[in-house]
Amino acid sequence: MTTVNGISDFLNQADTHFKVFDMGRRIQEMSAEDFLAFEQGKTPYLWPLQQQAWLAIMVWNDSSASELVIWFLRFPLDAKGCLTPTIRDDFVYRLLQKAEGNRPQGEATDDETNPYGFKPKQEHMASFHARAAKILGQPASRFYQHAQDYFSGKPGFDQWAFVGFQGIADIATRLDEDNNLQDLARAIPLLPEQPLDALCQCLEHEQIDDSLLNALGQRIDTELAGEAPDCNRLSLYIRAISAAENQIVSSGQIQKILDSSAGTNAEVLAAISGRCWTQLTQPALMTAFLEKLAACPEGQAFFNLVIIDLINIPGMQAPLHEAIRNPERSATLARAIGDMFQNFTQ
Repeated sequence: MTTVNGISDFLNQADTHFKVFDMGRRIQEMSAEDFLAFEQGKTPYLWPLQQQAWLAIMVWNDSSASELVIWFLRFPLDAKGCLTPTIRDDFVYRLLQKAEGNRPQGEATDDETNPYGFKPKQEHMASFHARAAKILGQPASRFYQHAQDYFSGKPGFDQWAFVGFQGIADIATRLDEDNNLQDLARAIPLLPEQPLDALCQCLEHEQIDDSLLNALGQRIDTELAGEAPDCNRLSLYIRAISAAENQIVSSGQIQKILDSSAGTNAEVLAAISGRCWTQLTQPALMTAFLEKLAACPEGQAFFNLVIIDLINIPGMQAPLHEAIRNPERSATLARAIGDMFQNFTQ
């Protein structure tokens, strides 16, 4: 059997091009260097979720870019957040068994041949395929033109029922094309809730600029001004602004939501911890977040779960420790921290 030293080596020997993406916290590309260091066990996974690495590996060759192979993989991580050689080698062994010659065949997604495979959520699949098409220089889907017409306001914003989700994903992925950025900035304050919800699910994977961030900020202000803010919608807004280029402004929006009556809602808090880890490195925001987390009606189990998930993200340990040791923390937060440590030591 051919000697192969890891996944990258397998793909290089097969004379393919490949790109690696995180599919857990958001769809974001991982550099070849970072992936190699991860699969060799030299560095922890950059964006762990539930103590696992959720990956998409896109594979193609020069002769036929249309014959795209996509592996959706979920690898368990060790206590340090690293991939173990045993798991990596087992996956490579399965690839070698399935391969013909040195070329990977088919999609490694079925449980029988690949116990590491998983099926992404439908909305994530739409965003991933939109990004893959753009990377490969392929046209957007057949739903793109209809979505483009809709967000430009041509049919009227009430005519959203026949706008396909894939078209919305294409728009979000191609903000730099066809005046899409400008059209969305004008449309967001006017959109009905349903198409805006779908758009937010797609924008969470994009580094939006100030024009879209401010437009979404208007919708956040409108929602918070109501007597009973919709926490599900606020969580979608949080996700949509999470990767914004301007982290200072997005942090201000998150702080505004935390300061509202929705600040202790579990869905809102989960959206912040799951998508806004870069903003949470700011001490003031981390402290505010932990105070609301401790006051969440879901109780101690939810508090522990969120803290465990956050502390496994590289770079989050120091901000968490600083906030946890803050002598000015409330009695509620101090009690939640004490109960968490007691739970861990039992």
